[in-house]
Amino acid sequence: MASEEIDDLVLEGHGGAIHDPSHLDDPNAGKQEALAARLKCEIIKISEEAAKARKIRVSPMVAQCVTELTMDYAEHFAKDILAFSKHRKGKTIALEDVKLAIRKLPRVEASVEECLPEELRTKRPRQTTLT
Repeated sequence: MASEEIDDLVLEGHGGAIHDPSHLDDPNAGKQEALAARLKCEIIKISEEAAKARKIRVSPMVAQCVTELTMDYAEHFAKDILAFSKHRKGKTIALEDVKLAIRKLPRVEASVEECLPEELRTKRPRQTTLT
């Protein structure tokens, strides 16, 4: 069975593809809808694998909810890093933009730091003790 067929089956069992009418007049709407459907498939697969590992089931409604939350967060995150990049007058989104966007999410920040090569990791200054 082809990957696309598997994705269609996954989507069929979880409410179908995400449909956002605000993108219909956008020339990239087809690409955005395809990306949204692909992301939904991956989120559902991850949710089902996590549930299976814990010997529980994920209802289609919960999978749809998690997908929508993830889509909203991804869109919000993309807008934030773009705004940070524009603020520093950058033409490319840089690592510093991502770090700025995740600065209030310690677990995410730690995961990002772990993925970086040593030379790009944040050097944390030693805290001075108050006397």
